[in-house]
Amino acid sequence: MTLRVRRRTALPAALLALAMGLAGCSQAASQLEGHNAVEQGNAQPAVSPPAAEPDDGEVVEVDGEVVALVAAGDRVAVQLADPARLLIGDVEGTDWTEDRTVELPADAGPATAGPDGAVVVPYADGVVVVPPTGDERRISGLGPVTAAALTDDGRLLTGTADGEVVVRDAEGAEQHRVRGLTSVDLLSVASDGSVTALSRPDTVIASVDLSEDTAGPLLRAGKGAGMVAPFAGDSVVASDTVGDALLVYSTDPVRLHQMFPVADAPWAVAEDASREVVWMTSTGTNTLQAYDLGDGFGSRRAEVATLRQPNSVVVTDSGTVVVGSAGGAGLHLLRPTLDEPEG
Repeated sequence: MTLRVRRRTALPAALLALAMGLAGCSQAASQLEGHNAVEQGNAQPAVSPPAAEPDDGEVVEVDGEVVALVAAGDRVAVQLADPARLLIGDVEGTDWTEDRTVELPADAGPATAGPDGAVVVPYADGVVVVPPTGDERRISGLGPVTAAALTDDGRLLTGTADGEVVVRDAEGAEQHRVRGLTSVDLLSVASDGSVTALSRPDTVIASVDLSEDTAGPLLRAGKGAGMVAPFAGDSVVASDTVGDALLVYSTDPVRLHQMFPVADAPWAVAEDASREVVWMTSTGTNTLQAYDLGDGFGSRRAEVATLRQPNSVVVTDSGTVVVGSAGGAGLHLLRPTLDEPEG
């Protein structure tokens, strides 16, 4: 009798377990499908909502949309579109004084910082190198250049749309090619000399050994890496624009060290050595945040309302944070204070 009762109750229990298992599998499959449905790679800055006035600092009007910012000491180069040009000036506190204009090709890509205060700008047929003093050099005949950087020993690095990093001498003559990427959208040279490349289509960050034939290691950078900036001499920080995260990588070789959530649609990133934080803009909220990476988890130390479409940010040696608006709202210069660390 007891045996028959046990047999009758065991069958529904087994069916219940099976049903629960199938439901769990179905739920897991649904979650996986949802995860896979999220578009990854090909990150672009999100279109910003209308914004109020910035919380603090000074707003400087410039005639055009800011494409990129480059800081060297307390000098800042502002790259503008339509017409394409660099405005170079000095920053003192929250004041910016322009003292030089450099005309650029109409199809110029975003400028990056080179050694000793130089600025390097890629364009459809080469590179423009702007030294801190003296006349700029236009190196043409290189074919379409998607990204460019200068090494400490004077070599010129150029990227191609089909994923090659071309190593050149100071005059632009080709010396070597490093292959293996889908695209080269950004090149970063750390102070220790290590080179990192970003490929946005497949959201990959890669080490680039200039003596090798193939780039690597290659790491998937979140769901959609947008920008990369040098950090702490031997690392880079990257914005995961699709995944709303800040990523921290060592560069020799590239290796992920930290990843944590940030505000909606992060884009520009910059190290603030004077405060030992990383500043990141959010084009989804028109805000600027400071993150302290020292505890290994990343704590937010400041959040400031800024200009609409804050697609670029740099920090001067004296600690002025400069945000550039790609929406025509100008420059935002501020010297923010940080909140005390949590805990």
